[in-house]
Amino acid sequence: MTLAGISAVAAGIAFLISGACIVVFFVSEKEAWGRANDATIALFAALMIQPAVEIYERYAPGSRWVVGLVTLIGIAGLLVIVVTSSLTAAAKLDWLLSAKIGGAGFGGFLTWMATACVLIFRRGGVPDALAVFGLATVGIMGVAVGLAIRFIRSYGRLSGEVQPPVGIWVVFAVAFVALPAWTIWLGVSL
Repeated sequence: MTLAGISAVAAGIAFLISGACIVVFFVSEKEAWGRANDATIALFAALMIQPAVEIYERYAPGSRWVVGLVTLIGIAGLLVIVVTSSLTAAAKLDWLLSAKIGGAGFGGFLTWMATACVLIFRRGGVPDALAVFGLATVGIMGVAVGLAIRFIRSYGRLSGEVQPPVGIWVVFAVAFVALPAWTIWLGVSL
């Protein structure tokens, strides 16, 4: 396993820990768990930079400009997540603002992820099933983000007097398992 592979596996583990922290935060409404969630999301994003560079190095020949541009978009998104989540974890940025800005960062990351999956299909090197699972994960993440945005616009936040419907939590749970599963599988494949 390469350094990028180890980094991707560690990123997946960090994301799983983040998922556990956010569950405890919503159940307990203790701010420390929300901050722990933000800190582990920042760690996830920082750890995913090396795998993004590795995918670029493997798949750029022949279309260096296109793969390079998408890699830059992905890394920029990851850096946005690192900064906003770190600031939120340190109580220097409101979590709702962080979620909005960080959502754009996740958009850049998911753009990279989808492109990486397409490159895997086209050029091989890792299992095609990883690409299929990755594209499904991007779709699930997109649905989760859309549901969260819609709920927050309607009710101001995801916790409080009005609780989100169970369907939102199910989509979040699937997303919070699918993304680290893909990340870990990517790491093992690298």
